[in-house]
Amino acid sequence: MTMLPSFRAVITRLNADKLQATPHVVPQPGLLRSVMGDDAFLAALDERRRWIAANCEGSFQFADLRDSKGKLKGMLYKFADRNEAFSFRMYF
Repeated sequence: MTMLPSFRAVITRLNADKLQATPHVVPQPGLLRSVMGDDAFLAALDERRRWIAANCEGSFQFADLRDSKGKLKGMLYKFADRNEAFSFRMYF
């Protein structure tokens, strides 16, 4: 099944809008299940989720952090608010 060109354009635009809405990026290299193990990785993600819930009002996203060759390097957190991104970076 192929996507209609107009639907693909809408999806592309929505993704671009989300990226533009969260321009403040905080990389978290090494935040990997394969490096940390299941329990530590899940605890670290939960700690970050709880911190965001308690300290952020603006929108945020997270994604995989990859190097130039596409290799997974960690997690990438993106925030709408510069101060929230700075606080997150200082805390973690």
